[in-house]
Amino acid sequence: MINTAQDMRETVVREIVCAMAPVVESIQLQMLEGAVRGALRGMILERERTELSTELDTTEYMLQCFAANKKLEGCQSATIDQYLRTARRFFTMAGKGYRQATKDDIKYYLAIRTGQISANTLVNEKRNLSSVFGWLHDEGHIDKNPVKSVKLRGEDVEIICFSIEEEIAIRDVQCSLRDKALIAFLLSTGVRVGEAVSLNRVNVDMIQGSVTFRGEKSRKGKFRTVFLDQYAKRYLGMYLASRIDQNPALFASERLYGGEPRRIGCAAMEKITKRICREAGVTRKGTVHVFRRTFATRLAERGCPIEIIQELMGHADAGTTLKSYIAKGKNRTLKEWQKYVYVA
Repeated sequence: MINTAQDMRETVVREIVCAMAPVVESIQLQMLEGAVRGALRGMILERERTELSTELDTTEYMLQCFAANKKLEGCQSATIDQYLRTARRFFTMAGKGYRQATKDDIKYYLAIRTGQISANTLVNEKRNLSSVFGWLHDEGHIDKNPVKSVKLRGEDVEIICFSIEEEIAIRDVQCSLRDKALIAFLLSTGVRVGEAVSLNRVNVDMIQGSVTFRGEKSRKGKFRTVFLDQYAKRYLGMYLASRIDQNPALFASERLYGGEPRRIGCAAMEKITKRICREAGVTRKGTVHVFRRTFATRLAERGCPIEIIQELMGHADAGTTLKSYIAKGKNRTLKEWQKYVYVA
């Protein structure tokens, strides 16, 4: 409920920013926000009760605002699309808007989806809905998040990662030098697939055995550094030394297009990791994200401090303790990481 003129002005600014975010660059969006705030300063606004204002307040409009907010936070388009698909499916099935949705509606939706999708996917859909309704609650559009108190049986699902035996089998697969380097790199760094395909050769410091880049979900352009164990350093070094092409990409296609390879995309990289896992006799799905989970699990199993794991993984929800460790710099992170790496 809007009680003051200031609240009304903030609402107008937010609605304009949300509407323009999908088509305006970040810097321009900030300039636009400043200009609108300046123009509205001192004005007393009152919402006109018309069909137009009601139309702007629809569920779909709120979903677009949510998407714009996630985009500004640095969330990837594919992730935002997942949020929106889940939310739209829910609202269509419930036949209600975001204001009318209840805890029972959430339960009914999840009960129907139980017979259609896997347990892991069901948990992900619940999290997607919780993110949307959590944002609506934080922004003051609803009184409470109806998803928050909904519990799923077996919600603490097994975190899928490779066993030590599977990891060894994957490393031992006979494959091209590029694929060998890629597998070693993923197991050593735990980077996201979007991060891996975006990396360039200049991001790698082979002398220090480190890779520095802007994290996929980082805010305010924050850079992250991950490290190469001996195995990854050896194979990545051999792979890069064998390259005679001019493509800046860290991992490039083996096939040439007009005499030059292309940067590997997300789908191509996932195809490579899944094929390697099949050849290793690993039955679980060998996505890049499983490699990422395996990286974190191995560090945790060997006693690596959780704040170091969070820093290496690039998680955005780190607290005060994590921030204090970041402030101490890369050297401490490297020192801690070296205690728990894979030794070839």
